Amino acid sequence: MKKAIALATLLLLTGCTSAPVETVRLAAHDSFAMSDELIAQFEESSGFQLEIIRLGDTGTLTNQLALTKNAPIADVVFGIDNTFRSLAEKEGIVAGDFVEIDYSDVCFNYDIAWFKENNLTPPANWRQLINPEYKALTVVTNPRFSSPGLAFLATTFAGFETDMQTFEYWRNLRDNQVKVASSWEDAYFSDFTRYGGTRPIVLSYASSPSAEVADGVAGTAALLDECFRQVEYASTIRGAANPAGATALIDFLVSEAFQSSVPEAMYVYPAVEGIAVPEAWAKFALPARSTLGDAQELSQNRERWLKDWSDVFDN
Repeated sequence: MKKAIALATLLLLTGCTSAPVETVRLAAHDSFAMSDELIAQFEESSGFQLEIIRLGDTGTLTNQLALTKNAPIADVVFGIDNTFRSLAEKEGIVAGDFVEIDYSDVCFNYDIAWFKENNLTPPANWRQLINPEYKALTVVTNPRFSSPGLAFLATTFAGFETDMQTFEYWRNLRDNQVKVASSWEDAYFSDFTRYGGTRPIVLSYASSPSAEVADGVAGTAALLDECFRQVEYASTIRGAANPAGATALIDFLVSEAFQSSVPEAMYVYPAVEGIAVPEAWAKFALPARSTLGDAQELSQNRERWLKDWSDVFDN
């Protein structure tokens, strides 16, 4: 009898215990946002635990996944966009499709109060940033590491008839003392005057002003002409340890629950049609009036354009 009791106890402690919950790992850029409530909803509905690994800006994220592709550090990647997609494809980082999660337009933003206080008219478009009155007022991001920076690089090449005209614009921008930040977070939250910096013009997004509204008054505005439409994707990483978890997570990222959170959490538009956006976006987060640059053209010219940019700014 004692042997039977001991055997039953052993079974309870070993073979009859529940299986451990699997973890699905998500590699994302630093701007990715997912509330605790949504994480809990995903974990409850899927049966997987979610671990989020943040790897800097989009370029840093893509490069890090390329460096670790033989020993993947995650199962899913969110944040590779149409500026870095060709690099991800070249490096063989992902398995399967690039699933569209959100989009926004890369545009310059300016600090409304700063321009009023300094009695200066804001620029009408990015072409005017080389004008003397805007000397040392602008911060952009490095196109080698930052997707907005790469998007703006593509915009400038699309915006002129010849490469020589583009080079001249970049030289004029450099000589007008533009600052080049390593990431969007550094440019926006360190260099932009809204957050204690010295630059009242920052390369950001058409939707960014929606985050700068207080008591119904906007603190910033976007230059909505000749912007670049940026699309962000989620994909299963090649060699993922948990491909089933990866599929479940991507399905959740295109669900109504997550898509509805995208505007207020990350200040971008949901990629899934029919998802409602906040009413304030109709006033403060309008998409671009016109766009320039083509992702395919960027893919074909990426390395040459980056070299051209380095010839101007690194010498």
